[in-house]
Formats: sequence, structure tokens, C-alpha cells
Amino acid sequence: MTTPARAAAGLLGRLAARAARRCAARRDVPDLPGRRGLLERCAAPLRAVAEDAETAWTVSVVGFDDLRELRLALGGPAADAVLAESARRLAELPGAVVARLGPDTLAVVRPLTTGTAGDAPATGRQEGTALRSTLLEPVELPDLGPGRGLRVRPETSVGVACVPDHGRDLEDLLAAADVAHARAGTAPRRVAVAEGTAAVDLDALALHTELPAAIADGQLRVHYQPLVTAGTHRVVGVEALVRWQHPERGLLGPGAFVPLAERSQAIVALTRWVLREAVAQCAAWRADGHDVGVSVNLSAAVVGEPTLVGTVRDVLAAHRLDPGVLTLEVTESALLADPAGAAAVLAALRAAGARVSLDDFGTGYTSLTMLRQLEVDELKIDRTFVAAAPQAPADAAIVRALVDLAHRLSVEVVAEGVEDARTAEVVRGLGADVLQGFHFSRPVPAADVFAAAPAPVREVVLPADEPVRAPRPVDEADRLRLAHRVLESASGSQRLLRRVTALAAAVTGARFASFNVVTDEHVHALATHGHDVTRGPRDGTPCAWAVLQQDLLELDCRTDPRVAGGVAGRAGVRHYAGVPVVDAHGRTLGVLCVYDLLPIPLDDGRRAQLRALAGLVAEHLEGAEAAGLLDRVHALLQAVADVELAADACAVGGGFARAVHDLTRPDFSFVLRRISPLAERWDVVGVVGDADADALDGHVVDTSTRSAVSRAVAGRRPVWVPDAGTSSVVDAAAARHLGARSVLTVPVADERGVRLVLVQCWRDAQDDLPPVLRDAAVAAAARAAHALGRLETGVVAP
Repeated sequence: MTTPARAAAGLLGRLAARAARRCAARRDVPDLPGRRGLLERCAAPLRAVAEDAETAWTVSVVGFDDLRELRLALGGPAADAVLAESARRLAELPGAVVARLGPDTLAVVRPLTTGTAGDAPATGRQEGTALRSTLLEPVELPDLGPGRGLRVRPETSVGVACVPDHGRDLEDLLAAADVAHARAGTAPRRVAVAEGTAAVDLDALALHTELPAAIADGQLRVHYQPLVTAGTHRVVGVEALVRWQHPERGLLGPGAFVPLAERSQAIVALTRWVLREAVAQCAAWRADGHDVGVSVNLSAAVVGEPTLVGTVRDVLAAHRLDPGVLTLEVTESALLADPAGAAAVLAALRAAGARVSLDDFGTGYTSLTMLRQLEVDELKIDRTFVAAAPQAPADAAIVRALVDLAHRLSVEVVAEGVEDARTAEVVRGLGADVLQGFHFSRPVPAADVFAAAPAPVREVVLPADEPVRAPRPVDEADRLRLAHRVLESASGSQRLLRRVTALAAAVTGARFASFNVVTDEHVHALATHGHDVTRGPRDGTPCAWAVLQQDLLELDCRTDPRVAGGVAGRAGVRHYAGVPVVDAHGRTLGVLCVYDLLPIPLDDGRRAQLRALAGLVAEHLEGAEAAGLLDRVHALLQAVADVELAADACAVGGGFARAVHDLTRPDFSFVLRRISPLAERWDVVGVVGDADADALDGHVVDTSTRSAVSRAVAGRRPVWVPDAGTSSVVDAAAARHLGARSVLTVPVADERGVRLVLVQCWRDAQDDLPPVLRDAAVAAAARAAHALGRLETGVVAP
């Protein structure tokens, strides 16, 4: 007779075989870069394209219009095979760089030496036609799955933006090409070219001119990002990062003014100001009992400045700081021009009492040589290696090698770019001494440094009469949003989840099992085995601690001080084992756990099986979330079909606003319409959602000033601002007045101009908005514009 455990082991074996077949089916998929990789490779060359260049550069978005249907009919491997072969063909075009923007979308950046340079429409049409022609040959599906041997010809549509006609910023060019792609499905030959021409951007030059006066007038600010110990997360230092509180443009990040300053002597005055401010603030913190140091960045021009060593010595003496409290960060590029001279400067800085840190280590060709020749106290491993370490064994091996090398030279190692708990745990395990990144804190004003810093990890002491409150991670708000999305999307997953929990109990020999989602105050059991409890308090339960882990957590609920006295212990539970269910982005979706009133005999094999089941749940839930997004897009398309039949302009605008509001789910949305054809002022004509009526009453947007609306109107494309508090695109005062942190602005435009602007607002900052939702909003705006045009010309809707 087959036991449950044996049956479970057999099913797990079949799951492993299925996973192996999926990997085999994907073995020919090229290692395509994503959006970030494309930016790293192509952003700089595009910015350098001259106005009169003979070579026309193009940025294209290629959409595979029927790939979703193919995926539904023949499975993911078949769709991946089509996309992989298409990417390979496109990459063979001269100079082409190909990246994957989404499940069914590729981007292509390449130079095009033609006689049409300077004629953007002709160049764009030529490029779009060439890309589609490259993909006309059918793709033969691999000998795996239901579609084996079939020859498939994908239907494509292409949107093209040209450089410099539509700008030089790659993000803007991708957005322009994306908007064109939304029109390409109905365009001749399924190719559309971005509209409009880029205006000459004098903002950076104007800021460069204003910078000296800004320093004198006290407009600059210093924000600080904490550096924490890898083991205990205690704050041991901060990095000083300059900001500009511009009187007209709001708070500007360093990218808006530092690059131009580095090309002139303005960078010397700027660095001197930051150095004095940062050292003074560090001295104040230390006087208040905070044992921290401060790091300041030095550019190449500053390293070569003759007065640098004297300035550092004077600043340290003025505030009586001990040697080693100030760290000066230099990049390899700052040392390449004159390595011998730079080595002498760094030695003098160390003699003056400063530590020296080699920043962005690992990105240059001579890093190892410089590390051997220079006397440095610290190296910062570049964020590209750190971010990739949890997913890429090669990058993890590089981090480990760099750490070992540094430690052999008695150099401290800082891992920068730690953006989630999983990365923090991985790089700690690889030996990094200090961690820095958004997982612990974003750069914040001095008053907020220790309020935003993570609480040090310490041993928990249990109060005798109540359970311990589990710590809330720094990214708790983001985790809670994700937890509620899982609760919403998992209702259709009960059948699979119940099978998984039954398997988990069988393979471990546990009496009980469940998949649990941890929200602010509760633990929700979405699928239980062996009991019918569906909700309990968060604190005092093992899952409240398991969501803080990156791997399996085992404990005794009767004796562990974290949960003793809690609901599990009072129910008689003794042994608990829980595995966080983590998606491909390192986000914790929930916990797959088993528990019993008696000890569970777990060995390494059973632990591995429990982890495999948790991976299966993660894969399934990611698919469920994607399916939920598709359901919302489907609902939008149905609503927009009704909008196209509306009898008047008010009904079109209102129906469009409600449809997109239901799609993206902001806190509130409002519609703007130009007051008169000759005016730059736009008035609120409609509101959807939970808006503050007083804040919107009389609200008028002037598009002659710098704002997200003015950018959307000028570019005829959507503008997404994840955090209005740190963006120079949004008027910070207006955002605060409206109570908006994240803003999406969608113009409704056609060849006659922008008809309406939809502004969507979230009260809490959003990390991102899924691209599929933004694409759908753009498509809906195009159809609303078509409906408005139909009403103006008197054409009757079909």
C-alpha cells in the first residue's frame, strides 16, 4: 500500500522532472538585458548624439500582438521560443542592442546610416518596416510540448522614436516609442513613429549658472543615508548626499546639477560646502551620543585640487573630530588620470585624519592594480554585483572573491545597493562588513536619520505575561501592500494551495500544515490541513518571525522566547517549521508552514522538499497576480468599448476616467481640460474616487510652468512619478496640497492636440506601476481621443 509520504515524494519527483523540462525548453532563450541593462548600455551613447549627426539612431518598441494567445494555447515554452528566436534575429542587425521590456515586448536600439537622417518620420517608418521584415520568417517551435514542430509567424507592431528628434534621454525615448507602439496596431504596415520634436533643454545649463548663488544663499541641503553593520544592523556611519532646494523647481537630486558642476570649478566650491556641513552635523550627532562617522564623495576635479588636504585638515580641527570619523570616497575614474599623484593625495588625506574609501569597486579594468598600489581603508562593492548576488551565482562568487581579497589586505568592505532583506542576508553571508541601501533607509534629512534607521538586531527577552511583538521590517508598508494583493488574488488558488499543504504535511510527517499570509495585525491561513482555523493574531505566532527570514525557520513554540505564551503555544503546538514563499523579486508573499503537538523528525531531505513546495507556491501565485492584472485590463477594454459609443464629450471623459481609475486603482483621479484654446491653464472638470473636495476646489494647472501635467501635454505621453516628495517633475507644494505621493498623468491626445489630461494620485508612495497597466491606460486614452474626434466631426458611432 502506498503511504502518503511515498506518494508525496513521487509527486515531488514529477514536479522536479517538469521543472527540468521547462529549463530545457528555455535553454535557447538568450540572456537578454531588461530595461535597466538597456539603460546601462545605451543611455550614454544616445546622450552624446550630435544634432547634425549623419547616423540616425532609433529606439523601437516591438510588440508581439498574438503571443498571449499562443501562450494560452501551447504553453509558456512555445511563446518563449518565439520571443527568443525573434530576439536573436533582431540582435543580428548591424549595431542592434535588444532588451526585453515585458512578457511580449522587446526594445531595439541601433544606429541607422541612411539618407533619411534628419527626417524623423521617414527614418522611423524605414526602421519599423525593417524590424518587421526581419521577423517575417516563421519560427519553428522546439520538440517539446504540444506545439512541437509547428511553424509560427508572430504578428508584430512597432513604435519608433528617433535621436535627436525625439530627445536623447533613453527613458524618454522608450516612453515615446511606447506611445507610438500603442497606435501602431491600427497604423499602415503596423508601424508608427513618435510625434513632435524635442525642445532644446536649457534646464541643466541654467542650473549650472545659478549654482554659485545657490551655495551662497543657503539653498543646498545635505541628506544622509545610513550605513549599518552586517551582523546587528547598528548604524555606524552615514553617506552625505547633496540636494538643491530650488526656489522654483523644488528639491532637486544631484543628477540635475552635479554632472555639469564636475566639468568646471563649481564642483570644488560645492564639495567644500558639503564637507563642512557634513562634518559639522557628524560632530553634533557624536555630541548627542551617536557613535557614527560620515562619508563624503570626491570627484576627479576635487582630488586634483591643491587646497583639498588643507581644507580637510582645517574642517576636522574646527570640530575636533577624531581620526577616522571622516571617510572620503573616491571612484577609480577619479584616479586614472594621474595614479601616482592621486596616491600621494590619498596618503596626505589619511595623514590629515581621514579614511579613504574606493567607491564603485569592481567596475573598472584596473581595480585590482589600484587596490594593490593605493593605501585605502575601505572599498565599496558596486551595486550591480550586490543586487545580482542573490539570483546569479557568478555575481555572488565575484562578491565573495572581492571580500576575501579586501580582508586579506585589512580593508573594510561596504556592500552598497542593498534593497531587500534577501540581498542583505546574502551579502552578509558572503562576508561584507557594512551594508547600505534602500532596505535600511533612503537618503533623509539629518533630523530623520536615526528615526529612519533600522533597529539593531538583538536577543529578544520575553515578558512573563504576554507574547513578544515581532519587529516590523523597514519595508513593512510595501510588504503589507503585497500581502493584501496576495489575499485578493489567491481566492482562485485554493485547490492548488490545499494540495500543497497536504503534501507538506505528508512529506514532513506533521499533523498540521497551512499557507499563511501575514498582515498588519493578523495571520491569515489561506489553505489549512488538519484544522479549520483561518485567522489569528500576528504577534505571538511563528509566522510573524518567519516573514523576516529568507530561509526555513524552525522553533519550539513552548520554549522559544519569541512565541512562548502566544496563540500557537497555548494551543499545544510544539514543533514549527516555516519557509517564506519568496517571488523572483525577493518579495515575501507568505509562509508555507507545518506544525505538530509533538517534535517533527525533519532531516535535510524533508527540509529540501518543503522548500521545493514553497517554490511551487511562489510560481503559482505570481501567475495568479498576473492573471489578476489581465482581468483588470479585460474589464478596461469592455468599459472603453462603451466610452466609444458615448453620445457627448462629457460622457467620453467621465467614462474614460472611471475605466482607467478602476484599472490602476489610485486613491483618487481628476480630469483636466484646457480653459481656452489659447490659454495654458487647465481646469478640473471631473473627479473619481476619494478626493479632498476642498483641495480640488478651484484647482487650476498652468502648463507654462514645470510640472508633470506640462510634461505630459508637451510630450503627449504619460508621466509616472513614484514619489512626488523627491521628484523635480512634480510641484511639491501642489502635491502636498492635494495629498498625493505618487502621480500618473495620462494625456488624451490625437493629431489635433491634447483634449484632456487624466491625473491619478496615490496618497502613499508606490514603488512602481505594472507596465501592463500603464500600457492599457495609454491605449484607453487613444480610444477616448478617437471618440472625441468622432463627436466633433459628427461621425455616428458604429
